[in-house]
Amino acid sequence: MLNRVRRALRDVGATFASSDVRVLCHHEVRSRARFHAQISVLLERDYTVIAMEEFIGWARAGRPIRSPAVVLTFDGCYRSQLENAVPVLEALNLPATFFPTSAGLDDAEISDRDLIALAARGHTIGCHTHTHPDLTTLPPHELEDEIAGSKRVLEAILGGPVTAFCYPYGARNARVADEVRRAGFQVAFTVDLGGVSAGNDPYELPRITILGEPGAAEFAAFIGGARLVSGGILVGWKIRERLLD
Repeated sequence: MLNRVRRALRDVGATFASSDVRVLCHHEVRSRARFHAQISVLLERDYTVIAMEEFIGWARAGRPIRSPAVVLTFDGCYRSQLENAVPVLEALNLPATFFPTSAGLDDAEISDRDLIALAARGHTIGCHTHTHPDLTTLPPHELEDEIAGSKRVLEAILGGPVTAFCYPYGARNARVADEVRRAGFQVAFTVDLGGVSAGNDPYELPRITILGEPGAAEFAAFIGGARLVSGGILVGWKIRERLLD
């Protein structure tokens, strides 16, 4: 409970108004129309939507990007992402990154065949561990299974490297981050509210979580990244997301 309060206070005070890249994080996408409205806000405000590969090249090697830039990421295995987000992305020819858990993909809302299809269409598949545990609580052998083991499962499915990781619940410590680095991931994302600027630790990258199915006006106010404004909106979204669930 105390950690949740601390995170809420930290989020309220967060600002990403001057950041180079905004990495958005969606979970459920219940409304195609509202998701389309959010993406329209980004395009109308002249944000450049970049693929994960381009983001990694900028974050790790300093390759130039057109700023302000946005990376679209989707956590978990939700059918609604395929049904409501992917058609919008493909209609607008925009790349995204999907972070599935690797356990039981044949029974999940998103299957291994879905991942192959997404990759074939130009989207990136990242890793969200094998079973979505709090990694900070695991002994070494389980930690390796959840991180490096999950990476191996996904790479066997996709036939290529998986280079992006995101921490379940955003939970990590130095031991977890070291395991992610040893596994060969190039970047790792948290759910700490914030934008990414040149020089940020590639294994402690903040994101901008989108919850509660916001409309265009609400999303536009949030994406500006103003201190107290964006964090306050996010706190309200978290409450609304629980009600929607």
